[in-house]
Amino acid sequence: MPRLVALSDLTQFAAVELSDGGYVRGPQIIPNCAMVRLNWALTDGRVGHNVLHAQYTGAPALSQTMANAILTGLTTGATGTAFMALIAPTVTLTSVSLLDMRSTTGVEIPSSSAAVPGTSAGTAIPDEMAIVITLRTANRGRSGRGRVYLGGFTNLAIGVGGVIAGTTVTAINNWATTNMLGTLSTNLGPMVLGLPHRKAYTSPTGAAIPDRPATTVQVTTATVRNNTWDSQRRRGLK
Repeated sequence: MPRLVALSDLTQFAAVELSDGGYVRGPQIIPNCAMVRLNWALTDGRVGHNVLHAQYTGAPALSQTMANAILTGLTTGATGTAFMALIAPTVTLTSVSLLDMRSTTGVEIPSSSAAVPGTSAGTAIPDEMAIVITLRTANRGRSGRGRVYLGGFTNLAIGVGGVIAGTTVTAINNWATTNMLGTLSTNLGPMVLGLPHRKAYTSPTGAAIPDRPATTVQVTTATVRNNTWDSQRRRGLK
């Protein structure tokens, strides 16, 4: 028989979000932060991007001159030349774009300098094959780490056994420290992880994960941790 329960004996249930709510949608605002986008034209006709962030307080104002200086800094000097010598001539760093992340009113400012093609004498490998630079900060946990996926290499970057050649790892580590971290710091501000605003939620274990306002965390080191190839499938033909 159906069981009847008095309404007065019922307790109201408050729903809770048991899954990660993710980033707050809409245009992102990150205090004291500028975006630096590296724009690549790939061998297979697609485009690729590396999105970096730097500490930025508004002075000097972002400009095309600054974007040009960053593009030059990434591709010149002994370590910049050695890095571009790993990149296929069918792959080009077409431009660098800057964006003030401190408000939603900023627009991207592209460089106007000539695009810089790779100078490797090797044969281009598939564009989705990538070498990962790990960005470390003083913070522990996933929000204290970042990654940069570099592509556009040739067969000369492949070592015995199909791994990344040791000389390639060394060259990219030198470039990451001198040309990536160094160029951003010189022309804009220290490289940071730009962390968007995330929603609060309750984990399946019952732990209350608080709301995380948008913020930046300064990058302390940028290194290739191992000689294993990774992939960015969006850069490939499929």
